[in-house]
Amino acid sequence: MSRAGAPAAEFDARILPSLEAIPFFRAPTDEEVKPAFAAYQARDFARLLTGWAATAQATRANLPPALSFAYDRAYLAPRLANGIAFLASVRAVLRAGERFRATLSPAVRALLEGEFPWLEQRHRHIPDGWTPPLVFPEAFRLFIDCEDLDAARVRWQLVCGLNEVQQAHYSADAARRFRLPALMRHAARERALALHYFARWAPVVDEGLFRQAITVLDGLNAAVFDMMCRREAASMIGRSMLGALTGRDEWDRFVAGLDDPPPLP
Repeated sequence: MSRAGAPAAEFDARILPSLEAIPFFRAPTDEEVKPAFAAYQARDFARLLTGWAATAQATRANLPPALSFAYDRAYLAPRLANGIAFLASVRAVLRAGERFRATLSPAVRALLEGEFPWLEQRHRHIPDGWTPPLVFPEAFRLFIDCEDLDAARVRWQLVCGLNEVQQAHYSADAARRFRLPALMRHAARERALALHYFARWAPVVDEGLFRQAITVLDGLNAAVFDMMCRREAASMIGRSMLGALTGRDEWDRFVAGLDDPPPLP
């Protein structure tokens, strides 16, 4: 049986407004969603990944002109500064994800902890370091925290797999943008995770639920860019430039950790 998304009117009234309130939020386009869903429906997950990389915006955020100008010229900064900023942003998401799961209803939290335990270790190659504060959008909780536990299970599996699809594209783009070849290896890990997750279980869903999953993930991505480029911009710049002088060990530990395969279910 195909799992359907929330009725469009309900999603638009209950979840979408809080996503649209996040600075830099951009909704996914038909040109991004439809071919991705067709590949997912066909169980051609390699095509899903390559098609997403070919058609989708990597950053998943609408940056205003001044920020877009600066982001497009980030390659002018020291490579190590960009690398330290990348690691800080990943840590922010990982730590925020841990706090997010603690906000879920006891039944859904137990479900995720019991059936998806590997998620805590999938990026164990990311070294400890400065971590800017980040909170998952409330819309993400509203989307996942269902009374119907089977619906919660389906939605979580879908967003976990699609997150790796999106992040593999973003990391590969960042590798080129920031002149950091090691991020191509990071992208390859995320690609492998996406393929493995969906090979293990790709729940049958309709296009509505598929689009809603991408939309809430885009809200999370917008929140990350809001953190990096607005709320914590001064700290990100300062810590990154300091990292250009003192962060070699942190970056080397990250690169070495890429040789350690991620745990797979």
